[in-house]
Amino acid sequence: MKHEKYGTHFLVFFNDETGEMEDTFLSDKWQDDAEKEIRPYVEKELGDVLISKEMEDIAENEDWEKIQEEIGDYNQLLLVFDEGIGKELNIDPNKPASYKDYEVSPTIRITLSRKEQDADEDRFNEMINGLKKDKVLEHGNMIVEYISTKGVPLEEEEWHKKF
Repeated sequence: MKHEKYGTHFLVFFNDETGEMEDTFLSDKWQDDAEKEIRPYVEKELGDVLISKEMEDIAENEDWEKIQEEIGDYNQLLLVFDEGIGKELNIDPNKPASYKDYEVSPTIRITLSRKEQDADEDRFNEMINGLKKDKVLEHGNMIVEYISTKGVPLEEEEWHKKF
């Protein structure tokens, strides 16, 4: 589904465990909002980055090689809130408050199309410190993954930090 007012794409589904219809509107809206706010911090330290909304447009193409070509060497940012966050926090979906109004800890995944560099840990810590200082995001779990888009395999490299 797509919310007309916010432009947020979200899923509506029947939850077998609860026996109720549910949706991911709030978590997806918060994802869109947070990625937009976090993006400048990531780009300041790492350069251009694609966010989920841009990746959606690319992924609609059925040709995998074309998708890979369009993504190229872009860094990617994906932020995820728990799908049931709205229900868990008892938030009225008709009045979707900001994620900043709640003590939430999303997962931030940054995918870099390169090998790890010596200065990376300092860059990531600088991002986290800026997000906290500017009250963009107080808590979270940052995961950085290094991949190759040139067919050259990288060793399993990831960086994790809970803040």
